[in-house]
Amino acid sequence: MTSSTVIPTETGFDPDEIRVGYVDAEPAATADSLRERSDRLAVEPLEKGHEAVELVVEGGVDCVVIGPEFGRGDGLDLVERLRERRPSLPIFSLTAGHDEAAAAAALEAGATGCLPRSSVTESGRLAIRIERAVERASERRALELANTRFRAFTENSSFVILTVTEDGRIQYANDALETVFGYSPDEVIGGPLTALIPTEYRDRHRESFERYRRTRERSLDWSWIELPGKHAEGHEVPLAISFGETTVDGTRRFTAVIRDISARMQIERERDRILERIGDAFVSIDDEWRYTYLNDRAVELLDRPREELLGEPLLSTLSGLEESDAIERLEAAFADGTAATVTEFVPSLAKWFEIRAYPADDGLSIFLTDVTEKIRAEESLEASVTVLQTLYDLSTRTDASREEKLSDVLELGREYLDLPYAFLSRIDTEAETQTIVQSQGTHPLLQEDDSCPLSQAYCRKTVENDGLLAVADADGDGWTDDPAYETFELGSYVGAKVTVDGTLWGTLCFASSEPREGGGFTETERTLVKLMAKWVSYETERERSRDALERQNERLQEFASVVSHDLRNPLNVARGALEVAVEGGNEVDGTARLQDCERALDRMGRLIEDLLALAEQGSTVTELEPVPLSEVATTAWTMVETGEATLEVPDECWIHADRERVQQLLENLFRNALDHATTDDGTGLTVTVDTLEPDDGSDEAGGFYVADTGPGIPADERDRIFETGFTTAEDGTGFGLSIVERIAAAHDWGLSAAESRSGGARFEITGVSQP
Repeated sequence: MTSSTVIPTETGFDPDEIRVGYVDAEPAATADSLRERSDRLAVEPLEKGHEAVELVVEGGVDCVVIGPEFGRGDGLDLVERLRERRPSLPIFSLTAGHDEAAAAAALEAGATGCLPRSSVTESGRLAIRIERAVERASERRALELANTRFRAFTENSSFVILTVTEDGRIQYANDALETVFGYSPDEVIGGPLTALIPTEYRDRHRESFERYRRTRERSLDWSWIELPGKHAEGHEVPLAISFGETTVDGTRRFTAVIRDISARMQIERERDRILERIGDAFVSIDDEWRYTYLNDRAVELLDRPREELLGEPLLSTLSGLEESDAIERLEAAFADGTAATVTEFVPSLAKWFEIRAYPADDGLSIFLTDVTEKIRAEESLEASVTVLQTLYDLSTRTDASREEKLSDVLELGREYLDLPYAFLSRIDTEAETQTIVQSQGTHPLLQEDDSCPLSQAYCRKTVENDGLLAVADADGDGWTDDPAYETFELGSYVGAKVTVDGTLWGTLCFASSEPREGGGFTETERTLVKLMAKWVSYETERERSRDALERQNERLQEFASVVSHDLRNPLNVARGALEVAVEGGNEVDGTARLQDCERALDRMGRLIEDLLALAEQGSTVTELEPVPLSEVATTAWTMVETGEATLEVPDECWIHADRERVQQLLENLFRNALDHATTDDGTGLTVTVDTLEPDDGSDEAGGFYVADTGPGIPADERDRIFETGFTTAEDGTGFGLSIVERIAAAHDWGLSAAESRSGGARFEITGVSQP
């Protein structure tokens, strides 16, 4: 009843070194490239096929690579010879390029894989495939060794042989009985078979045995059924039992061949421990595609109890693969007895898997490696490259305005981040407000020109968090009590700071009313939002510089106009007066001409001074300070020839402004009032400087005004008085009010002309903030 089994010896696989035989006509160069790709690979260049066969037979290599120059026919023949001698040896065939026919032929001949030569010299993919294939072959050898040892142990065990009469009494037992059950044969012969059966199984045994005697119908398989036996010491012994029936001299006898499978079960438990240590899910299926084994990782993956899964069809748990390439490859593995590897998406598990199937005696052994993160990372990388290319294309368009490009960028961000709302905000740090400059999406509070206090905006945290704020789940992240969440009810948000000339300008943001699916924002997504915000910063700075350059060009044109026209008139007067004085005449006429020349030169001097003052205006004021309005008005008054005119100033009042430029604004308004006074010395003229009440009725000043008691400004001229060069005074330059207008614009103030209570001129400066 015993047999012997040859147990294969283990090959000496070194996990730190992989021995590779590279076969080609000129193998040295490619072999060197392969070594450079992995310090684990010890590559042996071979020029002859028989050298590779000898190395394989001697166990001198863990893998063989056949180069493209070896010849297609010779290469296929070599693959077949190597596969005959080492069925589990990893064999890779290289092609000069992407040759599908050559690849198919190599795989059909038994190659593990077929790759282009570039996988060695460029990508290094072959080195990775070799390492993985050799490691898997080593794992398979370990499993095969464990199973072989298991079979050898069980086949060489001493079996218990019992003969039992028709009434269930033991007629014969061999000596192995004592080894397995602890009883000597004499102790059980003549006694009931039930003495060797655990108590809880005895009634079931009697019923089944009696039913078979009557009906000849078996209630269980008689070939090596696994049942527990009762040892003489009371414990149970795991057994494998095969039943037989004979008739001797008309008397029915039953034979039981029993083997103790304790050792086998121990080996199986050890095998299971080996399989459990494998990080991948591992399953075995029989030829009917039903599960016969699942390790813990597979049970966890399929999310069902192991007891339910054993015996279940593979496709009942991996639904959605029915028409996939994976099933075709598994069918081919069954039919041809060859290994198969395929990467496939499993809809029922919503994951990508690399499926590796290996033929076994009773079906297939299948490894399932979750490569979802890898696939998603590759897809994310591809999407990132695409969106960066698109962003570059959008940002470099020369046929679109900033607003048009910004609209495209907002849409690009919405699509890439899969968020419905996108907006650019302008932040006023003094007023502490957020105003939407441009937006996309249907959120009712995130439309263009919508404004709210900064304390109620997510953006306040954006500018505090080093330029970026990402909220994947506002509820889960503790935002529900925040004023921003209460106002906008955004479930997810990501925003980056926009700066212009190093100063906070606003934020670029993307958001949704729902929490973000799939977790938080990736580092790539965060980086893209920062990059978009940097682009907005650059575009805003560029537009501001362009506007400043346009204003400068306008001033240059104005200068050219003055130089070519306004300065020419007094220059001609001076030239003519000098000519008359030089030609001679009476002393009175000469003096008069020189006085005309002096007046013309004074006129030119005033023009030049005003031109220089005008050239200094127009740039935006960036540094504001608290300025006492009454004090600066009094100082400005002393800088102007006021004659007999009087100045009235308000009580203590402070404004945010550039002191020097506000003083210059007031000087020009005072000079304008005196130039248009009804008397030359300003007698009877009163100039008043006072504050304006804000439109909203708050306590903060809304601005100030300068009014006089002069003749006033005709209504039909009020729209023109701020134009450069416009004047109604005989000796006026037409630059004073232009200077006033530019100083106000540099502060982002409003300026308008009206009639004072006395009928004189009144200039109102609005939008002025107080400290």
